[in-house]
Amino acid sequence: MSMLRPALTLAALFLWAGTLVAAACKPPRTPEATVLGMTYCVDPAFAATIATRVQQIRADVRAQRQAGKFIIYASTPISSRGGGNERINLEVSASVKARLEREYGPAVWVLDPGAYQMPPVGGRSPGGDEYMLMWAQVLAGDDGAGRDFDLVHFTGPGDMRAFFGCGGDDVTGCIDRYAQSRATADGDFRRTVATDPVRRSAFVRYYALRASSAFSKGAHDEWNIVVRINRRRALGEQVAIFFDGRAASPAGMETEISPGYEVR
Repeated sequence: MSMLRPALTLAALFLWAGTLVAAACKPPRTPEATVLGMTYCVDPAFAATIATRVQQIRADVRAQRQAGKFIIYASTPISSRGGGNERINLEVSASVKARLEREYGPAVWVLDPGAYQMPPVGGRSPGGDEYMLMWAQVLAGDDGAGRDFDLVHFTGPGDMRAFFGCGGDDVTGCIDRYAQSRATADGDFRRTVATDPVRRSAFVRYYALRASSAFSKGAHDEWNIVVRINRRRALGEQVAIFFDGRAASPAGMETEISPGYEVR
């Protein structure tokens, strides 16, 4: 009986932890675990879409590998959280891909997550949990070793400023002038941002002062995914991590940060 008690206690702890995770997911969402031990509250209606997208992305990566390319994953904030604009963020994401491919040359292919948006299912749009389950599977691979990627680049303020054409002076003025210029050709942006003083101020604040993966829930999870991958790989074979064009420190490459969508 004395030997059985620890096993029963451990089983009870696992059951308790699983119950807490399940309780954190509001129906119809259910907890979905990844090979790295990260769990997301995912709408089951997106299961087939996620599986299809994962296969598509892996096929695209595999084709580039077969062509002899090194693979970089470029993490760029996409949502409008904090004053950002989703359409502009998708453009930034594409621009980061183009710039990195110019910088590293033709031997590199950059995976732009913004190019793999999921369609609505049953009238519902995918959320961060659905996307993070998808990207966790893509980044980690089936065994959690992240063998498909050589480097993960996290977008920072410098990457954002390059997109807007801002130099080292008057960044807030540069972003505000961009908003004014875009408003002349983008009616939706003019109505929802440029002519609304509160939203325009939030727009300038976000892109001048905060525009960075540091303020993205998805990017926080992506950072932790790569950290967990690196803990499984031998020193010298780890996935390189860059933020805003600079290499992360050795400690940073193996240090997790606060989770984004992950349920803990």
